[in-house]
Amino acid sequence: MRVIVLALLVAASSACRYYCKTLSDETYCCDGGKDYNPPEYHDGNCPKVRSFCPRIEGGSRRPDVCPHDGACQPYEKCCFDTCLDHHTCKLADEPSSTATPTLTTPTTKPPYVIANFARNKVNRGG
Repeated sequence: MRVIVLALLVAASSACRYYCKTLSDETYCCDGGKDYNPPEYHDGNCPKVRSFCPRIEGGSRRPDVCPHDGACQPYEKCCFDTCLDHHTCKLADEPSSTATPTLTTPTTKPPYVIANFARNKVNRGG
C-alpha cells in the first residue's frame, strides 16, 4: 500500500495597510505590498484629472503605487490616476493659499472717511 501526501504551499499575503479611493469612490488596497514612510500631507493640490491617456514609450516604467503623500517627494502629491487606475506620485499644483487673492470693490465709506466724520463730530461738540 502506498500513501501519497500532497502538500500545497501557499505564500501568505501580507495584510493591506493602506486603502485608497478611486474617483468613483471605490476602495482598493494601495500600499503595493511595500513599507512606506509614515503618512504625511504635502502642500499643494493634485493636478486636474487627465482627459486622455498619454502613450507610454517602450523604455518608460509604470509609476509606482503610493498610499499617501509621505511615499512621494516633498514637491509631489499622491493622486489617483485614471489612466493607471491607482494612486501615484504626481507633481503638486501650487497650494491654494499662495494663489492671488481676488480684489474686492472698495466700500462706499472707507475707514478714513468714517474716522474723519467721528473726529469732526467730536470737534463740533457732538
